[in-house]
Amino acid sequence: MVMVSVNCITYNHEPYIAKTIEGFLMQETDFEVEILIHEDASTDRTAEIVRSYEAKYPDKIRVIYQQENQFSKGVYVNLLNDERACGKYIALCDGDDYWTDPKKLQKQVDYMEAHPDCTLCFHDAYVETNGTLHPEWRVIPWMPENKKYASSEPRTYNAGELQLLGFIPTMSMLYRNGHTDRLLDWVGDTPAIDGAIKLHVASQGYAYYMPEVMSVYRYGVVGSVTTMWSKTNRAIDIERTEKFIRFLDAFDSYTDKKFHPEIEISRLSFEVSLHRLKRDYKALKASRYDQYLERFTGRERLRPYMMLRHPVLTEWLIRMRSLRLS
Repeated sequence: MVMVSVNCITYNHEPYIAKTIEGFLMQETDFEVEILIHEDASTDRTAEIVRSYEAKYPDKIRVIYQQENQFSKGVYVNLLNDERACGKYIALCDGDDYWTDPKKLQKQVDYMEAHPDCTLCFHDAYVETNGTLHPEWRVIPWMPENKKYASSEPRTYNAGELQLLGFIPTMSMLYRNGHTDRLLDWVGDTPAIDGAIKLHVASQGYAYYMPEVMSVYRYGVVGSVTTMWSKTNRAIDIERTEKFIRFLDAFDSYTDKKFHPEIEISRLSFEVSLHRLKRDYKALKASRYDQYLERFTGRERLRPYMMLRHPVLTEWLIRMRSLRLS
């Protein structure tokens, strides 16, 4: 019986996919693992590399080879692998990230088996850029506003707290099979399906965080979502931010506002970003955004405080600093 189904989405990952698959194959477990790869019509040698591993491990690796790219059509390709997963649990890892601990799956499954109310287990990861690993740079917390909910010790999170923790390493996530079945009932046009998965799954139980680093997140990979987001285009940034706000509203409604206090605080953060993008600085001075400041601690509270109280001056100072750095 398959205990874990690995869900791997890959597109134009020729330099990375072999190391990703090797991370799956090195797992030391007392249970069966299947590897599900969705090859999304890559234009490089990704499919060729995947085929070589499939031929070598035909009983372990199952692949969907697309003739046309599905992601560009708006298909949530992660769910295509979830639908065919045989395992009790599903582990995520895209084709440009990789696992580093051979006991990763065993550790996560052991916890999940001992705690049936837990629906999601995740851990920390190091960041790699341009082939350089940064052991001093961990994914969690990703942004200053996420530090308040970050922990150096194992801890649990409900879905609302998980949203305030912010970005978690997708390649660290392991969840119970069947818990994404109703995701499309509410998710809409979210720009981040992995974020939707974490909230949807955690809302059905709770999430457990292991502070151990057991994987690597490759940041800045050409063609990745985060790389595309980093390109400055105000109109696109506004549209994406509005989608995030709609996504939070949809989740809040779907869960009957069970996690409303945390979701509302997260919504305020996106509202602040939206007002900045639209240059609606007067709106930033509204008292409702005082709660936004509570996400920050210590010296990191200064910049958001200045942004709310003196937005025009703060934007000017940010532009001047960017010009000096360039």
